[in-house]
Amino acid sequence: MAGPVLAWSEKKDLLLELLGGGAGLAEALRSSLKALVLAGGPEAASEAEELAKWADEVLLATDEKFSVPDSSVFASAIQDVARSEGADLILIASTRFGREVAARLSAKMRVPCMTGCTSVKAEGGRLLIERTVYAGRAIARQECPSLPCVLAVAPRAFEKPAAERNGKVRTVSLEVPEPKLKLLSVREKELKGPRLEEAEVIVSGGRGVEKREDFAMLEELAKLLGGAVGCSRPIAEDRGWFPEWIGLSGRKVKPKLYVAVGISGAIQHVAGIRDSKVIVAINKDEEAPILSVSDYYVVGDLYQVIPALIEALKRRKGQA
Repeated sequence: MAGPVLAWSEKKDLLLELLGGGAGLAEALRSSLKALVLAGGPEAASEAEELAKWADEVLLATDEKFSVPDSSVFASAIQDVARSEGADLILIASTRFGREVAARLSAKMRVPCMTGCTSVKAEGGRLLIERTVYAGRAIARQECPSLPCVLAVAPRAFEKPAAERNGKVRTVSLEVPEPKLKLLSVREKELKGPRLEEAEVIVSGGRGVEKREDFAMLEELAKLLGGAVGCSRPIAEDRGWFPEWIGLSGRKVKPKLYVAVGISGAIQHVAGIRDSKVIVAINKDEEAPILSVSDYYVVGDLYQVIPALIEALKRRKGQA
Protein backbone atom coordinates (compact mmCIF):
# COMPACT_ATOMS: atom_id res chain seq x y z
CA MET A 1 0.00 0.00 0.00
CA ALA A 2 1.38 3.38 -1.04
CA GLY A 3 1.47 6.50 1.08
CA PRO A 4 -1.27 9.14 0.75
CA VAL A 5 -1.96 11.21 -2.34
CA LEU A 6 -1.50 14.84 -1.24
CA ALA A 7 -3.07 17.68 -3.26
CA TRP A 8 -2.36 21.40 -2.99
CA SER A 9 -3.09 24.51 -5.01
CA GLU A 10 -3.30 28.20 -4.22
CA LYS A 11 -6.56 28.24 -6.22
CA LYS A 12 -9.60 26.53 -4.71
CA ASP A 13 -11.21 25.53 -8.03
CA LEU A 14 -8.00 23.87 -9.20
CA LEU A 15 -7.58 22.09 -5.86
CA LEU A 16 -11.05 20.64 -6.41
CA GLU A 17 -9.91 19.34 -9.80
CA LEU A 18 -6.86 17.73 -8.19
CA LEU A 19 -9.14 16.01 -5.68
CA GLY A 20 -11.29 14.77 -8.56
CA GLY A 21 -8.34 13.16 -10.30
CA GLY A 22 -6.60 12.24 -7.05
CA ALA A 23 -9.55 10.08 -5.99
CA GLY A 24 -8.95 7.65 -8.86
CA LEU A 25 -5.20 7.65 -8.28
CA ALA A 26 -5.63 6.98 -4.56
CA GLU A 27 -7.92 4.06 -5.35
CA ALA A 28 -5.47 2.59 -7.88
CA LEU A 29 -2.56 2.99 -5.45
CA ARG A 30 -4.67 1.70 -2.56
CA SER A 31 -3.96 4.82 -0.56
CA SER A 32 -5.83 7.74 0.96
CA LEU A 33 -6.52 11.17 -0.49
CA LYS A 34 -5.57 14.30 1.44
CA ALA A 35 -5.87 17.98 0.61
CA LEU A 36 -3.57 20.65 2.00
CA VAL A 37 -4.73 24.21 2.67
CA LEU A 38 -2.06 26.80 3.46
CA ALA A 39 -3.61 30.15 4.36
CA GLY A 40 -2.66 33.49 5.83
CA GLY A 41 -5.63 33.76 8.17
CA PRO A 42 -8.47 31.90 9.92
CA GLU A 43 -10.95 32.59 7.10
CA ALA A 44 -9.63 29.45 5.35
CA ALA A 45 -11.33 27.21 7.92
CA SER A 46 -14.65 27.33 6.03
CA GLU A 47 -12.87 26.50 2.76
CA ALA A 48 -11.21 23.52 4.42
CA GLU A 49 -14.58 22.26 5.70
CA GLU A 50 -16.01 22.48 2.20
CA LEU A 51 -13.05 20.62 0.69
CA ALA A 52 -13.36 17.87 3.30
CA LYS A 53 -16.47 16.69 1.48
CA TRP A 54 -14.23 15.48 -1.36
CA ALA A 55 -11.18 14.18 0.55
CA ASP A 56 -10.39 11.62 3.22
CA GLU A 57 -8.74 14.39 5.21
CA VAL A 58 -7.97 18.08 4.84
CA LEU A 59 -4.82 19.37 6.50
CA LEU A 60 -5.10 23.04 7.45
CA ALA A 61 -2.15 25.26 8.32
CA THR A 62 -2.59 28.99 8.90
CA ASP A 63 0.19 31.53 9.22
CA GLU A 64 0.35 35.17 8.10
CA LYS A 65 3.54 34.29 6.19
CA PHE A 66 1.38 32.42 3.66
CA SER A 67 -0.09 35.81 2.67
CA VAL A 68 3.13 36.47 0.75
CA PRO A 69 3.42 34.52 -2.53
CA ASP A 70 6.95 33.25 -1.84
CA SER A 71 7.37 29.84 -3.49
CA SER A 72 10.21 28.84 -1.14
CA VAL A 73 7.92 29.30 1.87
CA PHE A 74 5.15 27.18 0.37
CA ALA A 75 7.59 24.51 -0.81
CA SER A 76 9.05 24.21 2.71
CA ALA A 77 5.58 23.88 4.22
CA ILE A 78 4.48 21.22 1.74
CA GLN A 79 7.74 19.34 2.27
CA ASP A 80 7.14 19.21 6.04
CA VAL A 81 3.58 17.96 5.57
CA ALA A 82 4.52 15.43 2.89
CA ARG A 83 7.21 13.93 5.12
CA SER A 84 5.09 13.82 8.27
CA GLU A 85 2.17 12.23 6.39
CA GLY A 86 4.37 9.88 4.35
CA ALA A 87 2.88 11.13 1.07
CA ASP A 88 4.01 9.19 -2.01
CA LEU A 89 2.29 11.32 -4.66
CA ILE A 90 2.06 15.09 -4.44
CA LEU A 91 -0.28 16.82 -6.88
CA ILE A 92 0.11 20.55 -7.49
CA ALA A 93 -1.93 22.62 -9.94
CA SER A 94 0.30 23.76 -12.82
CA THR A 95 -0.24 27.49 -12.50
CA ARG A 96 2.73 29.84 -12.81
CA PHE A 97 3.12 29.89 -9.05
CA GLY A 98 2.34 26.18 -8.72
CA ARG A 99 5.09 25.18 -11.15
CA GLU A 100 7.60 27.24 -9.21
CA VAL A 101 6.54 25.61 -5.95
CA ALA A 102 6.65 22.13 -7.53
CA ALA A 103 10.21 22.66 -8.78
CA ARG A 104 11.43 23.89 -5.41
CA LEU A 105 9.62 21.08 -3.61
CA SER A 106 11.15 18.33 -5.75
CA ALA A 107 14.61 19.81 -5.18
CA LYS A 108 14.08 19.96 -1.43
CA MET A 109 12.75 16.39 -1.27
CA ARG A 110 15.17 15.08 -3.93
CA VAL A 111 12.35 13.34 -5.77
CA PRO A 112 11.24 13.33 -9.46
CA CYS A 113 9.09 16.18 -10.73
CA MET A 114 6.99 16.39 -13.89
CA THR A 115 5.21 19.55 -15.00
CA GLY A 116 2.48 20.27 -17.55
CA CYS A 117 0.79 16.91 -16.89
CA THR A 118 -2.40 16.57 -18.95
CA SER A 119 -3.11 12.95 -18.00
CA VAL A 120 -2.10 10.89 -14.96
CA LYS A 121 -2.96 7.20 -14.54
CA ALA A 122 -1.86 4.50 -12.12
CA GLU A 123 -1.81 1.03 -13.67
CA GLY A 124 -0.32 -2.03 -12.05
CA GLY A 125 1.67 0.04 -9.60
CA ARG A 126 3.06 2.16 -12.46
CA LEU A 127 2.42 5.88 -12.76
CA LEU A 128 1.82 6.80 -16.41
CA ILE A 129 1.82 10.46 -17.40
CA GLU A 130 1.15 12.52 -20.51
CA ARG A 131 2.56 16.03 -20.56
CA THR A 132 3.03 18.86 -23.02
CA VAL A 133 6.61 19.46 -24.21
CA TYR A 134 8.38 21.79 -26.65
CA ALA A 135 6.14 24.74 -25.71
CA GLY A 136 2.99 22.70 -26.31
CA ARG A 137 4.03 21.45 -29.76
CA ALA A 138 4.06 17.80 -28.68
CA ILE A 139 2.77 15.46 -26.00
CA ALA A 140 5.20 13.10 -24.25
CA ARG A 141 4.11 9.83 -22.67
CA GLN A 142 6.26 9.06 -19.67
CA GLU A 143 6.44 6.84 -16.60
CA CYS A 144 7.39 8.22 -13.20
CA PRO A 145 10.36 6.02 -12.19
CA SER A 146 9.77 6.03 -8.44
CA LEU A 147 7.68 7.23 -5.54
CA PRO A 148 7.44 9.68 -3.94
CA CYS A 149 7.16 12.16 -6.81
CA VAL A 150 5.76 15.62 -7.51
CA LEU A 151 3.37 16.24 -10.41
CA ALA A 152 2.31 19.70 -11.60
CA VAL A 153 -1.05 18.99 -13.25
CA ALA A 154 -2.47 21.26 -15.94
CA PRO A 155 -5.85 22.92 -15.32
CA ARG A 156 -8.79 20.91 -16.70
CA ALA A 157 -6.69 17.73 -16.86
CA PHE A 158 -8.98 16.30 -14.17
CA GLU A 159 -12.73 16.59 -13.70
CA LYS A 160 -14.02 17.98 -10.42
CA PRO A 161 -14.95 15.26 -7.90
CA ALA A 162 -18.25 13.43 -8.23
CA ALA A 163 -18.20 10.97 -5.31
CA GLU A 164 -18.21 12.36 -1.78
CA ARG A 165 -15.62 11.10 0.71
CA ASN A 166 -16.79 13.12 3.73
CA GLY A 167 -13.41 13.50 5.39
CA LYS A 168 -12.32 15.49 8.41
CA VAL A 169 -10.33 18.71 8.83
CA ARG A 170 -7.14 18.47 10.90
CA THR A 171 -5.13 21.51 11.89
CA VAL A 172 -1.36 21.06 11.59
CA SER A 173 1.39 23.17 13.11
CA LEU A 174 4.35 24.06 10.90
CA GLU A 175 7.63 25.91 11.32
CA VAL A 176 7.09 28.42 8.51
CA PRO A 177 10.24 30.25 7.36
CA GLU A 178 10.30 34.01 6.88
CA PRO A 179 9.44 35.06 3.31
CA LYS A 180 12.28 36.49 1.27
CA LEU A 181 9.79 38.61 -0.66
CA LYS A 182 7.76 41.61 0.44
CA LEU A 183 4.22 42.02 -0.88
CA LEU A 184 3.65 45.62 -1.93
CA SER A 185 0.23 45.41 -3.58
CA VAL A 186 -2.26 43.04 -5.21
CA ARG A 187 -4.05 43.85 -8.46
CA GLU A 188 -6.56 41.42 -9.90
CA LYS A 189 -6.61 40.93 -13.65
CA GLU A 190 -9.83 42.16 -15.20
CA LEU A 191 -11.79 39.59 -17.18
CA LYS A 192 -14.11 40.93 -19.87
CA GLY A 193 -16.76 39.37 -22.07
CA PRO A 194 -18.48 35.96 -21.89
CA ARG A 195 -16.75 32.84 -20.61
CA LEU A 196 -14.90 31.16 -23.47
CA GLU A 197 -16.49 27.79 -22.73
CA GLU A 198 -19.94 29.34 -23.24
CA ALA A 199 -19.21 31.46 -26.33
CA GLU A 200 -20.78 30.37 -29.63
CA VAL A 201 -18.21 32.34 -31.64
CA ILE A 202 -14.55 32.77 -30.69
CA VAL A 203 -11.94 34.86 -32.50
CA SER A 204 -8.55 33.76 -31.21
CA GLY A 205 -5.11 35.28 -31.79
CA GLY A 206 -1.65 33.72 -31.78
CA ARG A 207 1.99 34.66 -32.30
CA GLY A 208 1.14 36.22 -35.64
CA VAL A 209 -0.44 39.14 -33.78
CA GLU A 210 2.56 41.39 -33.25
CA LYS A 211 1.33 43.86 -30.61
CA ARG A 212 -1.13 43.76 -27.71
CA GLU A 213 -3.03 46.72 -29.13
CA ASP A 214 -3.51 44.82 -32.41
CA PHE A 215 -5.98 42.57 -30.58
CA ALA A 216 -8.38 45.51 -30.95
CA MET A 217 -8.95 44.26 -34.52
CA LEU A 218 -9.87 40.81 -33.21
CA GLU A 219 -12.13 42.33 -30.56
CA GLU A 220 -13.94 44.36 -33.24
CA LEU A 221 -14.35 41.26 -35.41
CA ALA A 222 -15.62 39.23 -32.45
CA LYS A 223 -18.13 41.96 -31.60
CA LEU A 224 -19.47 41.97 -35.16
CA LEU A 225 -19.85 38.18 -34.99
CA GLY A 226 -21.40 38.25 -31.52
CA GLY A 227 -18.52 36.34 -30.00
CA ALA A 228 -15.60 36.43 -27.58
CA VAL A 229 -11.84 36.87 -27.96
CA GLY A 230 -9.34 34.17 -27.00
CA CYS A 231 -5.67 33.45 -27.55
CA SER A 232 -3.10 30.70 -27.80
CA ARG A 233 -0.82 29.71 -24.93
CA PRO A 234 2.26 31.77 -25.97
CA ILE A 235 0.19 34.96 -25.94
CA ALA A 236 -0.95 34.37 -22.35
CA GLU A 237 2.03 32.53 -20.87
CA ASP A 238 4.99 34.14 -22.66
CA ARG A 239 3.72 37.62 -23.44
CA GLY A 240 1.27 37.94 -20.55
CA TRP A 241 -1.35 39.74 -22.62
CA PHE A 242 -4.26 37.64 -21.33
CA PRO A 243 -4.84 35.71 -18.08
CA GLU A 244 -5.90 32.48 -19.80
CA TRP A 245 -5.52 30.67 -23.09
CA ILE A 246 -7.24 28.07 -25.25
CA GLY A 247 -5.68 24.63 -25.48
CA LEU A 248 -5.22 21.28 -23.79
CA SER A 249 -3.54 22.90 -20.80
CA GLY A 250 -5.94 25.86 -20.78
CA ARG A 251 -9.57 26.34 -21.79
CA LYS A 252 -11.21 23.65 -23.91
CA VAL A 253 -13.89 25.19 -26.11
CA LYS A 254 -16.58 24.02 -28.53
CA PRO A 255 -18.11 27.06 -30.26
CA LYS A 256 -20.18 26.98 -33.42
CA LEU A 257 -17.45 29.07 -35.09
CA TYR A 258 -13.77 29.27 -34.15
CA VAL A 259 -11.59 31.78 -36.02
CA ALA A 260 -7.86 31.15 -35.54
CA VAL A 261 -5.86 34.26 -36.41
CA GLY A 262 -2.09 33.94 -36.69
CA ILE A 263 -2.09 30.65 -34.77
CA SER A 264 0.33 27.97 -35.96
CA GLY A 265 -1.70 25.01 -34.68
CA ALA A 266 0.40 23.26 -32.02
CA ILE A 267 -0.97 19.93 -30.80
CA GLN A 268 -2.02 21.27 -27.41
CA HIS A 269 -3.98 24.13 -29.01
CA VAL A 270 -5.73 21.88 -31.54
CA ALA A 271 -6.72 19.53 -28.70
CA GLY A 272 -8.53 22.42 -27.04
CA ILE A 273 -10.59 23.37 -30.12
CA ARG A 274 -11.29 19.98 -31.71
CA ASP A 275 -14.97 20.07 -30.67
CA SER A 276 -15.61 23.34 -32.56
CA LYS A 277 -18.32 22.97 -35.19
CA VAL A 278 -16.53 25.10 -37.81
CA ILE A 279 -12.88 26.17 -37.70
CA VAL A 280 -11.62 29.01 -39.89
CA ALA A 281 -7.89 29.79 -39.99
CA ILE A 282 -6.12 32.93 -41.18
CA ASN A 283 -2.37 32.46 -41.53
CA LYS A 284 0.29 33.69 -43.94
CA ASP A 285 2.19 30.39 -43.67
CA GLU A 286 0.66 27.97 -46.18
CA GLU A 287 2.28 25.06 -44.32
CA ALA A 288 0.99 25.98 -40.84
CA PRO A 289 -0.45 22.87 -39.09
CA ILE A 290 -3.66 24.75 -38.22
CA LEU A 291 -4.69 24.68 -41.89
CA SER A 292 -4.93 20.88 -41.93
CA VAL A 293 -7.55 20.86 -39.16
CA SER A 294 -9.55 23.83 -40.47
CA ASP A 295 -12.82 23.62 -42.36
CA TYR A 296 -11.91 26.84 -44.19
CA TYR A 297 -8.72 28.84 -44.30
CA VAL A 298 -7.22 31.97 -45.81
CA VAL A 299 -3.52 32.09 -46.61
CA GLY A 300 -2.66 35.74 -46.17
CA ASP A 301 -1.44 38.54 -43.93
CA LEU A 302 -3.85 38.95 -41.01
CA TYR A 303 -3.18 42.70 -41.05
CA GLN A 304 -4.79 42.80 -44.48
CA VAL A 305 -7.38 40.03 -44.11
CA ILE A 306 -8.92 41.06 -40.76
CA PRO A 307 -9.59 44.74 -41.68
CA ALA A 308 -11.10 43.60 -45.01
CA LEU A 309 -13.29 41.08 -43.20
CA ILE A 310 -14.41 43.69 -40.69
CA GLU A 311 -15.29 46.08 -43.50
CA ALA A 312 -17.26 43.40 -45.35
CA LEU A 313 -19.25 42.50 -42.20
CA LYS A 314 -19.98 46.16 -41.51
CA ARG A 315 -21.33 46.61 -45.06
CA ARG A 316 -23.49 43.53 -44.64
CA LYS A 317 -24.86 44.90 -41.38
CA GLY A 318 -25.35 48.34 -42.91
CA GLN A 319 -22.77 49.89 -40.60
CA ALA A 320 -20.27 50.96 -43.24
